[in-house]
Amino acid sequence: MSEAISQEFGDEREPALTREQLKALYEAKKARPPVFRAPQQDIVGRLEELGLTEYALQLDHQGYAVVPPERVSTPDFVERVRETVLRVAKERTGVTHELDRAGNPGRYITDVTGGDSYLLFYLLFEDEVFEEWLENPALGAMIDYMLRGQGQLSSMVAFVRWHNPDITDKLTLNLHSDSPGSPEGVLPLGYDLVCNSALVLTPYTKENGALAVVPGSHRLARQPLPGEGIDRAVPVEAEVGSLILWHGGTWHGAFRRTNPGIRLNVTSYHCHRALKTQEKYQWHVPDEMLKRRSARFARILGADDPMGWGAEGPDFRGRAQYTERTEEASTAQ
Repeated sequence: MSEAISQEFGDEREPALTREQLKALYEAKKARPPVFRAPQQDIVGRLEELGLTEYALQLDHQGYAVVPPERVSTPDFVERVRETVLRVAKERTGVTHELDRAGNPGRYITDVTGGDSYLLFYLLFEDEVFEEWLENPALGAMIDYMLRGQGQLSSMVAFVRWHNPDITDKLTLNLHSDSPGSPEGVLPLGYDLVCNSALVLTPYTKENGALAVVPGSHRLARQPLPGEGIDRAVPVEAEVGSLILWHGGTWHGAFRRTNPGIRLNVTSYHCHRALKTQEKYQWHVPDEMLKRRSARFARILGADDPMGWGAEGPDFRGRAQYTERTEEASTAQ
């Protein structure tokens, strides 16, 4: 036995557990409360309660839906989100961003920074307003519908997009599907492994660089071939404060912005609990954050996910005190 293992588990010359000790261990395990499992929610009933049923039907029919601002949040809350995104953009890039001026990534260069866009990653921990957004009832109900109540937050980012006259492609973001494929190139058809959403922070029009989607493409259950679908792509036009949602299999991209100024959103990408998240949550979420939020908030960030253990084995209880609480009212606006 190695020295490291000897130090962690005790010297190998120590005697094995006695029968009485094994019995006590068994009794202690029996007395331990069962691992919490989130009850199956009345997902359809929640949609009806929030007036979202028609948008869920649109999702299934055309692969995307736009929930209007009055069903999502208040203008004041949306303004808070937008101002916070602009603040974070300045802090990371070193450049003051104005809605009527072109964006600039400044010193914030990532692998996906382009000539007319960049992404602000890992927003959840930047401000409590993003925590509030994650608890938004409309967002939660629609995500639960698409992922059958088995969703977790994979990433929360902001897309910053502007007009660059040197870029002439019709789409500045090529059409693609968010769903992970199989070796055969087939995507899940009966349910989603991933889904996406965007809180609209500036007006979405084709000229403003709106999201581009190919209606009905989610039923093809595959990625588009190079160049395929561009002639069928339509702009998703939406007011500030709207919530755009699309299935993981929906082909989408973005139209080239031709108007001055910038296009902003907050994109909340969710995946099935069985998948690895894009951004680091789970053990990285501080207890202070979980204490001030609901049980659902803790679960959607993986606080009840025991996976990722070492030689010490799993801790199935984990931070169960946060996921087993009675659901309290959301503080989201």
